[in-house]
Amino acid sequence: MRTLTKHLFAALLGTALLASCSRPVAYFQPTAREQFAVNKPEKAVVAAPADVVVETVVVSNETPAVATEQVAQAKQAVSQIEAYVRNDSKLAASKTLNKRMARLNNLLTTATDKATVSTKAASTRKMTLMERTILKKMDKKIKNHVAPDKTDAMNSNVRLGVIIGVIGLILLILGGGSVLGVLGLIGFIVGLVLILLGVING
Repeated sequence: MRTLTKHLFAALLGTALLASCSRPVAYFQPTAREQFAVNKPEKAVVAAPADVVVETVVVSNETPAVATEQVAQAKQAVSQIEAYVRNDSKLAASKTLNKRMARLNNLLTTATDKATVSTKAASTRKMTLMERTILKKMDKKIKNHVAPDKTDAMNSNVRLGVIIGVIGLILLILGGGSVLGVLGLIGFIVGLVLILLGVING
């Protein structure tokens, strides 16, 4: 009877220890507040019909030389991207990418037409501070998207797998058939699995 109570107590203690290891899950993550703008309908004022003259004025934010220069730079970048797509077999077979490239070429041709129109009716208005900051931010986002500054040579899983695999291999060689050898073998296998996961996901 005494051994049975010891076994039950050990089982109960083991269950309590294993059950207490669970971590709580955060169901509600902190997020930014959402704000909804309410558009109030404006009252329509009925007025007597009168002759209304509408003048269309084309206002350009930049000088014509700058506009044509930017269009030329964009065309050069698109031609480089098209050359890269032609060299990569997976990208060349993508229908959506081909549609997007055709749409981009279409937009560039319309941009050149607009640039020639803006040379005829150019304005000398300077950009405001807000327009310049927005333009800088958009330019920075485009540059980071097309050619990011830091290119990761190895994925974090690959890097961690190499470290764990090397440590496991060293323990395997030094430990031989002892406990260190078994731990080294486990570390080596875990390292190989992490390397494979990093290569597959990368």
